[in-house]
Amino acid sequence: MALRQLAAAGIKPPVGRISLHGVRARTIQGVIALKKASRCTIVITGGTESGHSTKGPYSHAGGYKLDLRTRDEGRCVTNWSKNTQRKGKPRGNDPRWHGTLNGISTEYVYETPRKGGVHWDITFK
Repeated sequence: MALRQLAAAGIKPPVGRISLHGVRARTIQGVIALKKASRCTIVITGGTESGHSTKGPYSHAGGYKLDLRTRDEGRCVTNWSKNTQRKGKPRGNDPRWHGTLNGISTEYVYETPRKGGVHWDITFK
């Protein structure tokens, strides 16, 4: 169901080991609203697959978060987030923004992990 909704919105399905099994409908609605509001190409680089932190009530494993690309076409999401969303208190060393898309509360964290690639960690509540 989630993959069909993403495809209908013009968002390519994640490839490789990325899973959307157990992702919340509101998370899918949020990423689609992000695509519409930003007019950016959305590339999902992380979903509900194992390997993500399960800490807190709003985790990847709980279906609340998606990771998005920041490089190449993902720069559009970076520019849009930084220019349209409210700057928040950083999460550790990672900058954070907040906003609302179609009534869905969003938190955008520009993650720069020691291991792995830089990406947007976006929570849809």
